[in-house]
Amino acid sequence: MKKGSTCPVCGKEQTEERYFCAECGSFLDRDSFENKELYGLAEIKVKRILENLKYTPHSKIIWSDMVDLYTRKVETYRALTMLPEMKGRVAVDLPEKMEHFLRLCREPEFQIAFVGTIKTGKSTLINALLGHNYASMAVTPETAALTKFRSSQQDYVDVTFYSAQEWKRLWDSRTSAADAFMREYKELCAESEKENWVGHAPIHKELANEEIERELAKWSSSRSAVHYFVKEIEVGISSLPADFPKQVVFVDTPGLSDPVAYRSEITKQYIRNANAVFVCVEAQKLQMEEINTISSVFSFSSHNKSKVHVIASKWDKLNDPIVDWKKEKEWMKKQLVGKGFFDSKEMAETNIMHSAAYIFNLCRDYGKLDKNGKKPLFQFAIAMDMDLENLKGCLPKMMELTNISNIEKVIKEKLVRNYQTLLCQDIEKAYKDIHYELKRFASEQKRETGEIIEASYADMQEVEKKLEEQKRNYEEVQRSREQLTKILHMVEENTRKRLDQFLALQ
Repeated sequence: MKKGSTCPVCGKEQTEERYFCAECGSFLDRDSFENKELYGLAEIKVKRILENLKYTPHSKIIWSDMVDLYTRKVETYRALTMLPEMKGRVAVDLPEKMEHFLRLCREPEFQIAFVGTIKTGKSTLINALLGHNYASMAVTPETAALTKFRSSQQDYVDVTFYSAQEWKRLWDSRTSAADAFMREYKELCAESEKENWVGHAPIHKELANEEIERELAKWSSSRSAVHYFVKEIEVGISSLPADFPKQVVFVDTPGLSDPVAYRSEITKQYIRNANAVFVCVEAQKLQMEEINTISSVFSFSSHNKSKVHVIASKWDKLNDPIVDWKKEKEWMKKQLVGKGFFDSKEMAETNIMHSAAYIFNLCRDYGKLDKNGKKPLFQFAIAMDMDLENLKGCLPKMMELTNISNIEKVIKEKLVRNYQTLLCQDIEKAYKDIHYELKRFASEQKRETGEIIEASYADMQEVEKKLEEQKRNYEEVQRSREQLTKILHMVEENTRKRLDQFLALQ
């Protein structure tokens, strides 16, 4: 029935051209069919679906009326896609998108993801921003499990493990570059630990702040056999500033170039869903390979390029950090502005930063360092032409040069201070994405249904045409039969007359 018409049963005006009423499910074009059985079964199904959807459970969202409205709608959409009639018809990833959307609305997290290839200083930077070395900064690659850090009144570590099905998918996703992965897996005798941890129930452990680093290494260090089976770790920290909202989460991800595709895909998914992304590349290794890494991050964040921040880490390793970095940044801006990257030079200027997080952390912990621990600070002081006789007095200037305070400023003023507004914007974008996919799906179904109906009408017309042709053939046969009958009667009559004449002659 055309848009603007009313339902003959409930009187609801139809805002779109449709076959069944959006309010009560009644068939709209009843006058076109004398036989109700032609549409009766479909009408019953639609009415049942609409009745069920009216009573879809709703979890009230109290922190935002707009998000509450979106949640109610997506709960209805999800219930619709779970109906038996819809099984196998919607896009495979759509139910997962809706589940993620509802989790985000019910348990809002403003995720700041730190990504990059292996050993680019992600964990070191996070430690600098958190004010303590929670994540390991060992020479060998350490962060092997995705780890979240958030503010909490009580310090804790939560650990979740892969299910048997997830572990199988992970194991089967090993690439041809996974030789080192397999070698370390065997060296650590991880197979003997698998049965203990795959499918293990989540672990929640409350502990003292100074115990977090050791506890975290147990589950996330690449030198621990258990880490292979850990899906995710969450760390609650009580020592973070009071103005650091508990909804804001730092996410330390495994390397993008992980030889196990399943783990890389988890990182990619976090990039897609994160509200802000800090991608770390080494300042002294800025080549096209690093640009390609940054490009891949932009491809996952194409809907919001401003959320991507590029950190040139280990800035202190440049031959002449201050002079060399000016040249490096100009080269990066040329490479990272345009299609697929930052929209403007101004955005690139703001979102490309350098850091020397390791030096910052050493300065912060200067009082705990022994002679060997202070060596990198002496080397940095020489490079910066500082007074070696008064190394302690140089610490404030060193910390300033590491640029950590500027990165903190961006996080606090641009992200944390506005996290609720930014989170609502991202939720709105996610809702529109779901709505668009559903609308496209509905349009495809409408088109397919229309094609079926048109084909059915075409078939009916073809049948009618054949029946008409058969009728004409039948009438033609009848006329021929009548003509033959008349001819036979005439022959019979003539024969009888001639026979009578012949007998009369006798």
